[in-house]
Amino acid sequence: MYTFTHRNPEMQIDKTHTALMLADMQNEFLEEKKEGTYYALIEDALKKRNVIANLEQLLKTAQDLGYFIVHSPHWYYPTDGQWVVPAGAIGDYLRSIGFCGRKDPVDLEGFHKSRADYYEPFKKYLMDGHTCNTSPHKHFGCEANDVIKQLRMRKVEKVIMAGPVANICLESHMRDIIEAGIEVAMVRDAVAAGVNDEGDGYAAAMVNWRFMANAVWTTDETVKKMKAAASA
Repeated sequence: MYTFTHRNPEMQIDKTHTALMLADMQNEFLEEKKEGTYYALIEDALKKRNVIANLEQLLKTAQDLGYFIVHSPHWYYPTDGQWVVPAGAIGDYLRSIGFCGRKDPVDLEGFHKSRADYYEPFKKYLMDGHTCNTSPHKHFGCEANDVIKQLRMRKVEKVIMAGPVANICLESHMRDIIEAGIEVAMVRDAVAAGVNDEGDGYAAAMVNWRFMANAVWTTDETVKKMKAAASA
């Protein structure tokens, strides 16, 4: 059996045209005390790879060095309950647990510290006046929100990607961004994924990223590259 072993030239970054691109930096995914949330699906993976600490290291590095930071949140409003198209297994499950629910796009009543709110320890990065928090993605990828627009308007040509759901939202964003002609480096230990009766979502993501991404780095490797590019 032939095994795919080809590796393309390592992705090079420069500060001016590179962004840290994150998805789902919200309590739904990252707050340990919440029961019946997505956190329960990825708790073991988050802890195994020290994902929350690694995400903060990436955010702090990008903030300190002045890199663009783009964050794609995941929200649903009551009117999204009008959908009649089947949302797939995970989509149906998320609907059943009230995933990332908000009252209204402009009404923040009940939003603060809710499941949909930004993860509290990350607010100093996400709400610093520099980070771009995009409109919400409604399913998995960024086709339905303004991530690509925000990257293009900043003349971003390369992105470093991380987030808690490696094989679903994050991978879908990765695919959309690659299709838009932007190079992508994935941070393998700043991501988590759930497990189902077919296998491990994290392993599935690593297989696919190996085929599609321009680079797959650890957090330490990523931080070193970001620092080197910023000082060049």
